[in-house]
Amino acid sequence: MSLVSSYHVVVEWGDCDPAEIVFYPNYFSWCDAAFTRLIETAGWPYARLRGELGLIGLPLAEASMRFLRPSRFRQTLELRSRVEVWAERRFTVLHQAYRDDTLLLEGREVRICARPHPEDPQRIAAVAVPAEFKEAFEA
Repeated sequence: MSLVSSYHVVVEWGDCDPAEIVFYPNYFSWCDAAFTRLIETAGWPYARLRGELGLIGLPLAEASMRFLRPSRFRQTLELRSRVEVWAERRFTVLHQAYRDDTLLLEGREVRICARPHPEDPQRIAAVAVPAEFKEAFEA
């Protein structure tokens, strides 16, 4: 079973568009925050990734979102996040937002493990997902 983390959001007035529903880019921001919660829950905050693994981050290579139901002002959402697929140099995170037991959306992020590029410090290079990082999500 893979590790699942939980991140809660209360929708504020400024999160909404003129139709009085959440303006869609906010979901991407909340998924990014939920991802940070996921890696912290796994015991791998960014400081540890840098210090122990030499990674400069876990940047996005791809992001998508499927909207199923709208959210409105003052509603509370729970984002449940987990790693859905592992590959050699990337992994896919599934985010599912719920209000009570109703699924509101599914989002996916494909992320890479990045180090500075060995030939050009202005670039990054994808590297193999470290085993100890991956194991923390499968415990």
